[in-house]
Amino acid sequence: MAGRFWRFYERANDVVRTFTGPADLGAGHPEGPDVRSAEAACPLCGFPMSAHTIERNDDSRTSTRLHCPAKAA
Repeated sequence: MAGRFWRFYERANDVVRTFTGPADLGAGHPEGPDVRSAEAACPLCGFPMSAHTIERNDDSRTSTRLHCPAKAA
């Protein structure tokens, strides 16, 4: 049952794409590079972003994680 639905969905999507075209990506105007300061404050803890650890995984199923530094007691 699931296989038949998927085939139907793909065929219907192919027909719709002939009229609508591919998805539009971007802001609709030329964009420059996103330049941010490494010393900008973290919106979660207020420490500089340079003091944080960013965990990026190779697989597409695990989201990127931001590890805030431990607060000094």
